[in-house]
Amino acid sequence: MIRFIDFSFRYDGMPEDALKHINLEIKDGAFVLLTGRSGCGKSTILRALNGLIPHFYPGRTSGKLLYADRSLLEMNPSETAGIVGTVFQDPRSQFFMTDTTRELAFGCINMGYTREEIIDRVEKAVKELDLETFLNRSIFSLSSGEKQQIAIGSIYALSPDVYIFDEPSANLDHEAIRRLTGILKKLREEGKTVIIADHRYYYLRDLIDCALYIENGQITAEFTREEFCRLDKAYRIQKGLRAVYPEKEIGDGFKKPADKGSNNKKQIFRVEGLSFSYGKGANVLDQISFEAASGDIVGIVGHNGAGKTTLISVLTGILKEKAGGVYYDGKKLSPAKRRKLSYLVMQDADYQLFTASVEEELVLGMTGVDRTLLDDTLDRLALSEYRDRHPASLSEGQKQRVTIGASIMKNSKILYFDEPTSGLDHDSMIRVSGLIKDLSDNGAVIFLVSHDLEFIMNTCTDLLDLDPDQAEMIKEPDIRSIHNYSFRAENS
Repeated sequence: MIRFIDFSFRYDGMPEDALKHINLEIKDGAFVLLTGRSGCGKSTILRALNGLIPHFYPGRTSGKLLYADRSLLEMNPSETAGIVGTVFQDPRSQFFMTDTTRELAFGCINMGYTREEIIDRVEKAVKELDLETFLNRSIFSLSSGEKQQIAIGSIYALSPDVYIFDEPSANLDHEAIRRLTGILKKLREEGKTVIIADHRYYYLRDLIDCALYIENGQITAEFTREEFCRLDKAYRIQKGLRAVYPEKEIGDGFKKPADKGSNNKKQIFRVEGLSFSYGKGANVLDQISFEAASGDIVGIVGHNGAGKTTLISVLTGILKEKAGGVYYDGKKLSPAKRRKLSYLVMQDADYQLFTASVEEELVLGMTGVDRTLLDDTLDRLALSEYRDRHPASLSEGQKQRVTIGASIMKNSKILYFDEPTSGLDHDSMIRVSGLIKDLSDNGAVIFLVSHDLEFIMNTCTDLLDLDPDQAEMIKEPDIRSIHNYSFRAENS
């Protein structure tokens, strides 16, 4: 059993506690969902459980945190690793080896197991989690879902009693989420304790025993699975929670932005015969052609590994095409010109944060800053109170909003967003959707890579599907398009 007894924690250098008087018992074998708005304290609870607090995140603690009546806070990291295993939102942050087989064995090696025991443990993980096809592959060649499965396998080989997952669905397509759900179900059947923090719930609705709502560092509500799945929509939205049954709540309509006279829009962005390959390998993109108009918001969809991120890397000029061309307002653009005309919000926000404060980040490289626009952007992204905070001190969802705010300030003609709602709660998702619609109203052409059903339905005007042999632009998409290319919920 895990017990928090009047537990509080304050990060060094912060003015107030991140967790406040937490009292909680988690029984062995329980499956617990932690939820709440971005920055509410979910990740801090997970860090306390897996030993990152206090060993890697120093600060002041009070109260007790016990596992089987032993203090987790007093255990050294090697002791904690044998009890609690963590799968992070970005599996790359926990990889140490360059190939999958050695990564699966890495934790066992560090625990000092014998060669024979390491082989037995890895073989069991491979068999039980169906990882045979992933053996002896480069970590760098894996999709997001495949990397996550290797991360889970490396933890499974250690056979901890407690499994922690931090936003595991954030960057996964439907098939990867289906495999993740199968693994979670297996851990539940084995009697493991599973604690998961996520903003997307549809894949967890048949697994959780309870859901804990975290607000301002405190547990303010606790729900059984049945109660959580039946939450009133108005109450849920007021609490910033995503839908448990998004396919039912959205209905049959496609929520397009306000009518901009789509039949008369000028097609100012054009891609013809675009192909790309890494080195001498097979084409990742092959003869892709499509058009977009000023004000279009194009959702780029397809399974993990279909080439979505590669496509926007070529379109923005980060990568050079092998064949074909990209045109804007009738002129063919070189990669250098595409870079000047475009702005990319990357999937991993840490790669785009360079300054010492949120405000500096939003105006980086700008002259003659529009203070009214700056204040409005901070306000609409709920970042005003963090304007002087260092971006590295923010939650993942807050960091994501900072990078989106920077794109708004730049006022680029073509904007690209790679999984912009990764790790975002309902409130933040709606804010980001509204801001993107505002940008499209100002004439920008916008491309969104996303697996997020709710976000796509609320935001996009068109879909670009990369799953067929040749990219297909879907005009006037409906709910069936989304189900076919982005999301297939159970029992939908």
